[in-house]
Amino acid sequence: MSLKRYLFFAVKLTVSGTLLFFLYRQTPMADILQLFADCNLILLVLVFFILLINTVLSACKWKILLRADAIDIPLPKLVTSYLIGGFFNNFLPSNIGGDSYRVYDIMRKSREGVRSAASVFADRLTGFLALVSLSLISSLFAAVKLDRPLIIVLPLVILGLLSLVLFMLWKQTPIRRFLRVTTLDRFSALNRGAEKFFTAFAHYGADPRIILKVMFLSFLFQFSVIFAVYLMAVSLHAEVAFLFFPAFVPLIVLMEAIPLSVNGIGIRDAGYVFFFGLAGMTDIQTRSLAILFLAMTLLYSLIGGVLFLGRTVAGWKNVDKGHPAP
Repeated sequence: MSLKRYLFFAVKLTVSGTLLFFLYRQTPMADILQLFADCNLILLVLVFFILLINTVLSACKWKILLRADAIDIPLPKLVTSYLIGGFFNNFLPSNIGGDSYRVYDIMRKSREGVRSAASVFADRLTGFLALVSLSLISSLFAAVKLDRPLIIVLPLVILGLLSLVLFMLWKQTPIRRFLRVTTLDRFSALNRGAEKFFTAFAHYGADPRIILKVMFLSFLFQFSVIFAVYLMAVSLHAEVAFLFFPAFVPLIVLMEAIPLSVNGIGIRDAGYVFFFGLAGMTDIQTRSLAILFLAMTLLYSLIGGVLFLGRTVAGWKNVDKGHPAP
């Protein structure tokens, strides 16, 4: 890594460490360990399978987007790419993100870098749209129940920003004007890349059935994530109405997406402590839920690590035999 990246990582590490210190300094860890010892393991196994199903759902959505742009990649390869991307997200946050790996992986097969990047961007964008929409709807009920109207502000603002991004991609003119004003349009490679990006998004929106399928899968994926977190809470014997989970889990996901901590650690914990504390969970339960979520995510992402190791070893063997790496 360059010095700039080292410094940025140091800042993120400091943020995570500081938040963890203040959140857990007076928390009796023995109580958390006891809560883990008494948790419902059957529910956690179910959570693990939900995560696997979600990966397949995400790969199906990605395949629809790629096919709309005339890129045909087998579903098992997309599932594998998603799993390895998840491993990169969780264990190599300072070097390369999971989305970057997915773009690289599909680019090797399609030979279309910009169009591969456009598919990953569209995948993320539709996922965030579904996430924020669920959060906004549920936040309205949660705000009334808790008498805290400000809860709806964050999802409302983010939905507005996402809508602005969609409008700019649809119209294209604002982005073209930005390139012209900043004189970035003088770079022919950037112009060609922008045109390919616009073309890819035009393909996605050309058929309303594509949009409907993609958004349906996006909502199904996000709801499954919310349900998985609910099952984790139930496994810890927390008695909280399900209504609060579609209101608060998306907000926490959006918070941890802010690149100010290592893998969202610290920020995610603060979100669970604050929001689910409002919902009636105890301090021990909120902190335990944050730790359990991280543990389950890391454990699941190890599947991608094993697959990546298998790909790497297979690549070495192919190179030794004089064949191109897979």
